Amino acid sequence: MRAISNKKIYLLLLTILLLTSCNLPASSLPTEQKELTAPTMTSEAVQILLMTQMAGTLAPPTATVPPPPTMTPAITNTLAPTETLTPTVPTPRSDLCTDKAEFVKDITVADNSVFSPGATITKTWRIRNSGTCAWTPQYALVFVNGDLMNAPNEVPFTSYVDPGNAVDLTVTFTAPAQEGAYQSQWLIRSADASRFGIGKDGNQPLVLKITVSQTAANLNLGAPTWSDTFKNSANWYLLETAHTKFSIKNGNLIMKAIPGGGDEWGIANDKAISDFYMEVTFTTGDQCSGKDRYGLLFRAPNPNSGYVFGVSCDGRYRIYKWDGANYQAIQEWKAAEAIHSGPKQTNLLAVWVKGSTIKLYANGSLLGEYSDVTYSKGRFGLFIGAVDSNPFIVNVSDIRYWLLGE
Repeated sequence: MRAISNKKIYLLLLTILLLTSCNLPASSLPTEQKELTAPTMTSEAVQILLMTQMAGTLAPPTATVPPPPTMTPAITNTLAPTETLTPTVPTPRSDLCTDKAEFVKDITVADNSVFSPGATITKTWRIRNSGTCAWTPQYALVFVNGDLMNAPNEVPFTSYVDPGNAVDLTVTFTAPAQEGAYQSQWLIRSADASRFGIGKDGNQPLVLKITVSQTAANLNLGAPTWSDTFKNSANWYLLETAHTKFSIKNGNLIMKAIPGGGDEWGIANDKAISDFYMEVTFTTGDQCSGKDRYGLLFRAPNPNSGYVFGVSCDGRYRIYKWDGANYQAIQEWKAAEAIHSGPKQTNLLAVWVKGSTIKLYANGSLLGEYSDVTYSKGRFGLFIGAVDSNPFIVNVSDIRYWLLGE
């Protein structure tokens, strides 16, 4: 048994001791040993470690830029390449109802009314809603053509007008400073900005027609310088020829003519005058047609010459000068709405002459303005000429004049 030496026994015991120390709990290890012992690894850490180890056998990672965040585009009216952008327009009201108007009457200011320059004119039309749309305060009367005469461009409706009802539409104007004929045309603008008028097709405007003139009523001339109401024949040389005869009866100078005599006149026995305004009232008889005519002679230096202004039964006027043998037109026959044409009609004819200026009027309306220096002073008279009527009779009820600048 002594064959095993002490040295061998000692080595055996040391080995056993070392083997036994490996199974001791960690808490019994010295502090230095605890710091060197590998920490327990979680499953996440293990996965990271494995991936790190595998990286050695894979291609090296590359830097990846993350994509920009996804954005929802704004909603736009993008059209297909083949489509064309069309402007938006109001839907015609005819898709829903119909706008239509019917003229009833003029409440104020009849056509061809005469106003002095600068006068205020209040025109009122009465119309009926003959369509199926109700008219609202969004509707307006709008100016479309002619002379605005200081009126607004549009006048809104002030109330609702149901189909079948009538309404009065009023516009205020100012008469122009210059004499002449004027008119202003208006249509109705609906709520959808479409326009319509009166008449069968709904396209006729409402119209104001006036004449601006300086008549005796607005010239402030005062009492006339001379007048005659034909109580007798004291102021006249009564004409009597083969074709024409003048007579006085019942406060009228009666001019009677048959075709073939041309224009023939009778002269007043008053003095010669130069600058004046004169008015004469004529009334046609039972026959009056075509070129049957009548009027006045003025600034006649002798009974067989002077200026001749007259109107015809078909509603025209002219002025010419006559030297006893030759006719020279200043204005050939020209139609005028102011003249009342046909039989049994009354026309107030007037002439204003000063210097070389001659203005002609019918029923207060200025027909035209002319210039001529042939005759500067003379006497006056009345004329008649029958062409289409046999006999042609015209009654003169009064005549008067105002001297200008005397």
